[in-house]
Amino acid sequence: MRGTSSSPTKLLLIENDETDVLLFSRMLSECSGSFQLNVCDTLDAALRWLEEFECDIVLSDMSLPDTFGLEGITKIQERFPHLPIVMMTGLDDDEVALDALDLGAQDYLLKGDTTPRELKRTIRYAIQRKLIQCENARLVEKLKLAARMDALTGVLNRHAMLSEFEKHWAQACENQTPLSCVILDVDFFKRVNDEFGHVIGDKVLQRVAKLISTQMRCGDSIARYGGEEFCVILVDADEDVAAQWADRVRQRLAESPFQIPEGTIQITASFGVAHRCGETKTVEHLIDAADHALLEAKHDGRNRVARYSANAKRIAGDSGNSLLDLNALSICPVI
Repeated sequence: MRGTSSSPTKLLLIENDETDVLLFSRMLSECSGSFQLNVCDTLDAALRWLEEFECDIVLSDMSLPDTFGLEGITKIQERFPHLPIVMMTGLDDDEVALDALDLGAQDYLLKGDTTPRELKRTIRYAIQRKLIQCENARLVEKLKLAARMDALTGVLNRHAMLSEFEKHWAQACENQTPLSCVILDVDFFKRVNDEFGHVIGDKVLQRVAKLISTQMRCGDSIARYGGEEFCVILVDADEDVAAQWADRVRQRLAESPFQIPEGTIQITASFGVAHRCGETKTVEHLIDAADHALLEAKHDGRNRVARYSANAKRIAGDSGNSLLDLNALSICPVI
């Protein structure tokens, strides 16, 4: 939709009656403003034309050789949802007009009862209404996305995570496929905030979220679970696969010092892993199991991965000591 005061408004007229095409062309020439008219005599020809060329608005007859009634609106909308459509017919039927609007047409013109002035106004208003509708739809989608995302880190928020988890849980139960949950907590994060301020703390969380995201597989999901905790949903992953994934991320994080003006901060995290099994009967049970494993990892020294089972909590994978100790942060001067 590129028609402006400096460029012609491009119209596609879908009409197989040569007399009506001539009348429409004459009426358009009487309208003030600049218009570029293109004509197709069937809907199929129009759809092919639209694949190759751009236009600002489509005006279509309701009765065409390859379609009748309002079917054309649906077919155009399906493939070109951004285009405004004005339907034309010789039938003076208000119900049909309302049906056309309900299907997505911007307006409805009665052949033989339209003046050049009305035609110009209809074209202009139809284009403007469609622009407003498209912008409103874009804003709605933007708001929907914002409602699902954590504003600081750009990953899913807790509410959206639970919704994703329910979806993956249902699929795993139906297909009898594995599903795992990993919860991680940035070690001694409070000391980062206390020592360097919340601005640096926020940047650390953003860095952690970005690093985890680079390790995600297709279909997996990551969310900020709360504070400095993140939750990862691993689809088609049993406990062994999830523990290996978690330990790989743990190592990457420990090997990626965070640069600050004073030097570098070595950031580590503790990981709890749980998988869908007979003892985890709901999403809540699975998240709770991963959370219990996380507590075990922190209790056993941090910077490690712990698995959960119904009988015991055990450590799995290579583990190291937390690079942020209880007494002071490890600060390395910038070289």
